[in-house]
Amino acid sequence: MKNNIMFIWSGVINNTSDIYRSILSIKDNIKKCDIFVMTPDLDEDSIQLLIKLNVKVIKFPISSFSNRRMTCKIEQICELLINHIPEDSNLFVCDGDTIFCKDPFNVFNTSFDVLYTTRGYDCWVSTNGGVIGFNNNQKAKNFLKYFIEQIKNPTWSPYVNFRLNHPHNKDLKNLDWWVDQDFMHCINLNKESVNNKSLGFDITVFDAGPKYNKITQGTTSFIKNIINSKDNYIVHLKGGGVKRW
Repeated sequence: MKNNIMFIWSGVINNTSDIYRSILSIKDNIKKCDIFVMTPDLDEDSIQLLIKLNVKVIKFPISSFSNRRMTCKIEQICELLINHIPEDSNLFVCDGDTIFCKDPFNVFNTSFDVLYTTRGYDCWVSTNGGVIGFNNNQKAKNFLKYFIEQIKNPTWSPYVNFRLNHPHNKDLKNLDWWVDQDFMHCINLNKESVNNKSLGFDITVFDAGPKYNKITQGTTSFIKNIINSKDNYIVHLKGGGVKRW
């Protein structure tokens, strides 16, 4: 079964970029894995740098990204599953500020269609969108199509109610907001019913927990200790200077 990791990235990539360090950490810790960078605007120098690292670059129109970044992210995941990776292969979708500490793909030995990660600490939203995963099957594709429909025209009451009472953004028409994270938060809160076909179709969602998305900030030495401990599969670096896209 083929393993894949996808990033979505806008802007320049060089050897000091967060995503460059993330890709190097994949190569250090995962024996065999295809890496994809989906982008609306990478320049030729950035593309050539990625090609030298055996990264597959897929471009899409900037119009699908501008002012709708998070919606575009979910659309591009669906595009990758349908048109670019084999059926029944495994996919992680990660933010560019993640570091791979050890091979996370053993989690796919668990039976699920869609993987998400909860934070492991109290927060107004239980999930973090920086790491999600999919088994490339028809169930996952159905889920993503439903996900996209709900972002564009919300009707699922748990999601609608959460957004209308949101502490930061109540605009249901805002396609640029972190709708990916908000939607999966609602999935997490309703995972038992979701796994019992409450969305109207068969799907199994799975919370892999914070070891697959260890949100970390602090001094350089503290972060190095977290990474080098190998207690987590993926460390997600957070700080004021971190560029999400």
